[in-house]
Amino acid sequence: MKLLILFLTKFFIFFFVVSSLSAQDSTKTYKLKEITVSGKEFVEPKSISIINKSIITNSDANSVSEIAKYIPSIKLQTNSRGESQFFLRGYGVRQLALFFDNVPLAIPWDNRIDLSLIPTGSLSSITVYGGVPSVLFGANTLGGVISVKSFVPVKNQNGRNMTIQLGSNNSQKYGGSYSGNIKAFSYLASFSYDKSNDYNLPNSIKDAYTGSGVRLNSDHKKFAGFVKLNYNFTHSSQVGLSTSYINAVKGVPPETDVHKPRFWRYPLWQKLTFILNGNHNLNSKIGRLKYALSLTKFNMKIDQYKDKSYTSIDDNEEDNDLTFYGRVVYSIFFSSSSMLNFSASGLNSTHKEKLLSSNKIEDTYSQNTLSAGSEYEFHQKKFSFLLGVGLDNQSTPKTGNKPKQENETAVNFETKFDYFFAGGISTQLVFGKKSRFPTLRELYSGALGRFVPNPNLKSEDAYNLESNWKYILNKNKFNLSFFYSLLYNGIQRITLPGKQFKRINKDQIRTWGVEFSSNFVLTKKINIDFNFSYLNSFAKNKNGEFHDTLEYKPRVISGFLLNYIIVNNLNLGFEANYIGKEFGLKEGSEYFQKLPDYFLLNFRISYIYEISQNTNMEAFFRVNNLFDKLFFTQWSLPEPGRQFQFGLKLNY
Repeated sequence: MKLLILFLTKFFIFFFVVSSLSAQDSTKTYKLKEITVSGKEFVEPKSISIINKSIITNSDANSVSEIAKYIPSIKLQTNSRGESQFFLRGYGVRQLALFFDNVPLAIPWDNRIDLSLIPTGSLSSITVYGGVPSVLFGANTLGGVISVKSFVPVKNQNGRNMTIQLGSNNSQKYGGSYSGNIKAFSYLASFSYDKSNDYNLPNSIKDAYTGSGVRLNSDHKKFAGFVKLNYNFTHSSQVGLSTSYINAVKGVPPETDVHKPRFWRYPLWQKLTFILNGNHNLNSKIGRLKYALSLTKFNMKIDQYKDKSYTSIDDNEEDNDLTFYGRVVYSIFFSSSSMLNFSASGLNSTHKEKLLSSNKIEDTYSQNTLSAGSEYEFHQKKFSFLLGVGLDNQSTPKTGNKPKQENETAVNFETKFDYFFAGGISTQLVFGKKSRFPTLRELYSGALGRFVPNPNLKSEDAYNLESNWKYILNKNKFNLSFFYSLLYNGIQRITLPGKQFKRINKDQIRTWGVEFSSNFVLTKKINIDFNFSYLNSFAKNKNGEFHDTLEYKPRVISGFLLNYIIVNNLNLGFEANYIGKEFGLKEGSEYFQKLPDYFLLNFRISYIYEISQNTNMEAFFRVNNLFDKLFFTQWSLPEPGRQFQFGLKLNY
């Protein structure tokens, strides 16, 4: 901790020196290719998909998890803890990195976060990086990176909006934001509150516990606030400070056909985060500096009840996490066609846990994760080249009353070659290796009796190869990707005879697939997005063949989005998703069972009324799961049936 405090002190001193230099000297402009750094991100490897502000707004989403349907190759899954998680090209959420304004969103103890509790009111974009993530992102980015950005106020413009949404099962959402500028300062403040009593199942099924169409213990309440203040030293040198706060309570719908279901509630789920971001384009002899520092405090309580009455507590768990994170990226421009990036990042996280079954004796776990990386980029008119090397290290000074872990180190690399043909065609070849250290929860947690801990888990190592093709014709865009991955020591769960699970390492997991995404602007009134992914993923069996089935890696994922302007300001939209050929383990079953394929269709109609030049109101009506389809994203957990929403959005 003393070293961390010393590092932060030195960093702030360096920050003020750099800010002064950047404010005094004009910045040389480097016109690098479109594929290189734009000044908005730390790094810009090839992106799978960018979900912009208009799509986020039209989704009427209460949380980040509801945006999944717009992202190619991503599958949303609700687990038995009631958490919403992303899967990207078969990689689970622990194998992905989730960033919000350049700092990790997940809690290091588990390297996960419940996306159903992350609001969307302050978001401007979601960018998904697949294939081989840049070494500049740091450790544990084995399968990809999802970068979420907050809204940046436009200079000389004030923005205000208010939202009211009402829907099925007394669902309610109230939100608003206010943004503006005062000379060199810009600011944003937003809040949201949403709740729901429960959700209805499709008419084809009744809840196993209530005997009705209402899902037991599926209620939630959530309040979220976000404040950000930016200061512009010059047009190319900025610093920003933000804070976000989420306070939620929720129930966890119990599994319907298991021996010992979880009767859980979260009476406490709080996350408070402070973030400092900076971006300084210095003079031509110095280069560019970007950095992010954050402090996150997370508190959670789980009550486990004896039965479906939720009146008698069987056990409970109290978690407290404190995480410090920092990342610095420094870029040197050798010429208008080449640059060298250096990065250093690290986190210190402490997790404290108390269980009723252990007489509330507090166990403390801690970890330090450090990364360093470097990338060289070279660009010409027809091609570009990138080579990167990184080093990750993790130590676990405190492991409760469990055996300590050895320090682990991993070497990573990436290489990328792009070629630009005439006529709007370009291609890219990427190859690299990334590693992931097991989380402390995977090593030591019994999850209130659900899992048998395995402190002998090894780190995962993934070798990824990808070929991408892009074609742009007028306003139409087409992307085609072929990918291959070989994962060593992949962490998977197995079932045990005592109705429990255990995580083990699989020797090798081979995954290959193809991904297609497109955007068609058919006419001025019709816009279509379409994506399709095929995934083939198996583990090596005892005979050395890749035939062992794996959990929750659907063979087919496809999405469709249509927006049609019927007449001025009257919009009609359809959203469709298909998931096919997916397998999962049921509790107590040694063999994988195929989940039902499902096709979901959502409908939305809206009208925007122009009140004045700068003021408008949108009224919308939405139906999710239009055909009332019964579907599962994980065995034993049926998802909501048909849902209705009506809302008003005022922008002024």
